[in-house]
Amino acid sequence: MGRSQPADAWSHELARAFAGLHAERHDGLLPLGTLDAVQLDDVGIYDVRGTTQIVRRTSRTARTDTAEQLKICLIERGGALVEQGRRRVALEVGDLALYDLRRPYQLTLQGTFRCAVMTFPREALGLPDSALEAMMERRFVTGTGVGQVFASCLRSALDQRETLSDGSPVRLREAAVALLAATLGSAFSWGAGLPAGHANLALRERVLDHVRGHLADPHLSPATVAAALHMSPRSLHRLFEDSGETFGGTVRKLRLEAVRRDLTDPLLAGRSIAAVAARWGITDQPWLSRAFRAEYGVTPSGLRRRMTRP
Repeated sequence: MGRSQPADAWSHELARAFAGLHAERHDGLLPLGTLDAVQLDDVGIYDVRGTTQIVRRTSRTARTDTAEQLKICLIERGGALVEQGRRRVALEVGDLALYDLRRPYQLTLQGTFRCAVMTFPREALGLPDSALEAMMERRFVTGTGVGQVFASCLRSALDQRETLSDGSPVRLREAAVALLAATLGSAFSWGAGLPAGHANLALRERVLDHVRGHLADPHLSPATVAAALHMSPRSLHRLFEDSGETFGGTVRKLRLEAVRRDLTDPLLAGRSIAAVAARWGITDQPWLSRAFRAEYGVTPSGLRRRMTRP
């Protein structure tokens, strides 16, 4: 753990790490702090420590930073108040909150605090905007169950950041995102504070969990998923239509993202593209090439060549 930096140096470090985040005095105290970080592919995990302060993302920064990212803050020491728009979420030790980097926000960090912060692409959770909006209105507890596993994953990734080997960051990224999705989804599945108008959120999350666990099945279809979850195919399609997506489009994105992760994993460099695709239920190579280029602007073979260049 590094020493707290002087106020000016801390403000600069905070702005550099979090795209213009600004530290301010609170209760007349000078903001001091330090942070460490580990990058897991497109997911960042940060260990942030400091004194009482306010950190603020301004409207100007939110407008100029076009990254489609979300952030969670998990309190390990001290406390925090997360404010974004009309939302106010108070956090104690073991609590986490989700918020959106496309909008201005303010965190009031209280006492000698320590928190684990995770930034990740908005689409990583595979949830519609309506579900994410509902989740941003509440706090999540990580003291037991899958939440505790997720908190341990963040802390372990930070503590072991110097010893991660090639390929580990990609795999840890997948684990961290999956555990976060389970932490957020499980609270709603238990019916804890489900907001009005989001009655289908828990059911849709169950569907997504099933899909993620069966991506390798080339016969995955609305009929097989609906049968496994004891619902009609029509009800399944309606769950996705209500979110502005389709079942087929969601499966397509999840499979393409899984292929992309494997193609960028050094431990799988010797595996053929066909074998990587088959691992995720894709057997049509011309389709894969077209869909991959449409999604990422490069073919699977082009991505692999790019990854193997010195």
